[in-house]
Amino acid sequence: MNRAPTMIEKWIPIMITPQDIRAKALRHWSSYAYHRNRLSGAPWQALDIPFGKPGGRELLTEFASIGKSLHDLQASAKATQGYGYRIDFEPVAHRQLGEQHLPDRIYFETEQDFLRFIGKQREAAQFKQLAEQTIERHPALAGVLHGKPRWLSDNLAVWGKLLSVADWFIAHRRPDMFIRQIDLPGIDSKFIEQHKTQLTVLLDALLPPPAIERGAKSFEQRYGLRFDQHLIRFRLLDSSIALAGLTDLTLPLEDFCRLELPLETVFVTENKVNGLVFPAFPGSMVIFMLGYGVGSLAEAGWLKNKRIIYWGDLDTHGFAMLSRLREKFPHVESMLMDSTTLAKNRTLCVTEPSPLKEIPAFLTEAERATFNALLSPGGIALRLEQERIPFGQIEAFLRGAVRIGETGYRIT
Repeated sequence: MNRAPTMIEKWIPIMITPQDIRAKALRHWSSYAYHRNRLSGAPWQALDIPFGKPGGRELLTEFASIGKSLHDLQASAKATQGYGYRIDFEPVAHRQLGEQHLPDRIYFETEQDFLRFIGKQREAAQFKQLAEQTIERHPALAGVLHGKPRWLSDNLAVWGKLLSVADWFIAHRRPDMFIRQIDLPGIDSKFIEQHKTQLTVLLDALLPPPAIERGAKSFEQRYGLRFDQHLIRFRLLDSSIALAGLTDLTLPLEDFCRLELPLETVFVTENKVNGLVFPAFPGSMVIFMLGYGVGSLAEAGWLKNKRIIYWGDLDTHGFAMLSRLREKFPHVESMLMDSTTLAKNRTLCVTEPSPLKEIPAFLTEAERATFNALLSPGGIALRLEQERIPFGQIEAFLRGAVRIGETGYRIT
């Protein structure tokens, strides 16, 4: 006897439903398998939809539910709707129920059946048309589209604009201007800013190697555009080397890299106030307010021949910034970031809210020991902020640092 669902039972379909078929078909579309097949030019092959079949026991105990599932399945099939999936049936012999006809195969016989069922006819037609036009216009993009058709499929509405921007870069290689200065009909600078990822894919395939700086970190640097550079603020600590009488200056990184000054020592510190009040020191400058951007100083080649002394907060992040700078300039020395300074000012320490657990790579043995001294077994870390250190200790350090190389860096 067939068991009907009770009032508190939720009916659970025994077989695949039209909604399941649509979900599987859409997953096939979203995997871009359809797009790759269309780009390859291969003829359409029937797309089978996998599904589970009821066994003999289920036929007997869930006969009514299976019947309802079959009715719903056939109601949405091509035989009823005129499009969509086809169902091939096979006879199944059952001892109690006799011969039953159950689905053996569910598939989309034609491309149009598939596309109409998932509502993608217009999108597919647009994809094929744009793919053909793109490859005809730029044969070099054939590999991009075949390898990752999503670049086109996900950008159908803006594809024409993307190609127009790419054509502009082909005609203006490494233009040395800001994105805002690019004039293209119907395309503003915001469009380019918002589509740098897509444009990178296209330009890497279309531009010759000399037009691409592949090691660059930004879109602008990669393709020879101007950009808002890091600003380097510094003070000249020796009045005899002031620039036109100026000692407190801020320059774009590019201009800073071109400086030619009779310097011997370059101090780098994080705190703005400490940079402003840093004591006079012969033949030197102090750079300040860079934070984790200290690595940008690597572009200033002239620093390689200068004595560099770094002073950061005496905490785990301060050591991380020291390590980052020393990675670029192995001869960097540290200032007031030692166990003696920590011990002298322990009562001035506060808790570091988000300490690093891993010791940065480019520290000396003494610096590693100080890093570990900041951490407690309970995970609490100390922080001695630069501005808390008495000014007299800064002056005392500088008096002892006049002899070049006294605190030189050495990996042990």
